[in-house]
Amino acid sequence: RGEGAGNFRLPELSYNPGHGEGRFLYRVLPYVYWHPTDYLDIHLEGQGYGYAGSNQYDGHVSLYQGYMEGKLPGSDLLSLKIGRQELVYGCAFILGANGFFQGLTYDAARLRVKPSNALTIDLLGGWYSHPWSDGVNGYLTGGYASYAIKEGTVLEAYGLVDTGSSDHHHGEHTNIWGLRGTAKFGPLSLEIEPVYESGRTFNSAKGNNDTIDAWGGHADMTFETEVLGRKNTFFASYAYGSGSKDAANGMSSRREFRNPANDTSLTGDMSLIGDLSGVDVGDFHASGLQIFNLGWGVELIKDLTFSTAARYFYANQVPDGFSRRVGLETDFTLTYAVNDNLSLILGYDRFFTGRFFRDASGSDRDMDYGYAMLQFDISKTKARVMVKK
Repeated sequence: RGEGAGNFRLPELSYNPGHGEGRFLYRVLPYVYWHPTDYLDIHLEGQGYGYAGSNQYDGHVSLYQGYMEGKLPGSDLLSLKIGRQELVYGCAFILGANGFFQGLTYDAARLRVKPSNALTIDLLGGWYSHPWSDGVNGYLTGGYASYAIKEGTVLEAYGLVDTGSSDHHHGEHTNIWGLRGTAKFGPLSLEIEPVYESGRTFNSAKGNNDTIDAWGGHADMTFETEVLGRKNTFFASYAYGSGSKDAANGMSSRREFRNPANDTSLTGDMSLIGDLSGVDVGDFHASGLQIFNLGWGVELIKDLTFSTAARYFYANQVPDGFSRRVGLETDFTLTYAVNDNLSLILGYDRFFTGRFFRDASGSDRDMDYGYAMLQFDISKTKARVMVKK
């Protein structure tokens, strides 16, 4: 991916008025799958990831995924997956794989219980794997259950314990309790996901742990229709993450909702807003966010699609005298699928800074980000030879 930015720092994904830069980013994943039987899968996948340009360089080569998955012969009742693996659930609002950058994996085990076609229960646990955790250490454990009422209508519930952080203190952990529901009514799709967080977080001002009491979630609506013979998709959503005046003033973040392992588009394509906990500009912090999303996509011709989205960010709490208006991000993307294994993507994003940026930095400059990306998959499959007895 070739990418350039104005008033924006790409390595830190942060506001930098008057600064411009460009770089080339690559992500290569050589992989081998081996399925010696119908009840055993072996997966080995490396990764090379890095970027260069504008006096920047970073590069890593390491194992990305490597696991073995087995299940009961002739049955889906039980399966066990052990090794380095991605953990992605739902719409990736809580657990995602950071697909636009270096990805995210865990050295983990996942036991899947499937007593019926409709019900799936996952029990999982593992540690953040390096170097793909971006400096985060700790473990993740919990369970995720999904019940398919009918096609397109699914109810999910999960409970997780996450100790991941880049500066861990004894006793710190986040308990995550969530529900997710999806429903489909013809061309209309609905989704809602409320989440509550408890646990303990370190308070550097007091030198001990505070009790976490935070909540967040999102509600989405998607409508598909044909206009002038072309497929159109319309999207609207609202996302909320709690915040507090104490967090905005740097005193305590215990009421601040966090979902740092997300891979959702709700927070914008630029990744300036990492999660719903808030945003930092210089030495100042806006705590907790409300995000209003509107989007539209159209298939211009066969295999060529255009999409655009607007996301307005509004802070729940800010330092005294600061505006809560964070800004508006607009995203434009053109995607051409050459074939099933090759895609060309062009994107341009602009973040119109709100009064909070002016109050925090003294600058009213907007941010720009553009990229050209090539995605491809080169693979060859050899079928297992069935020996006749």
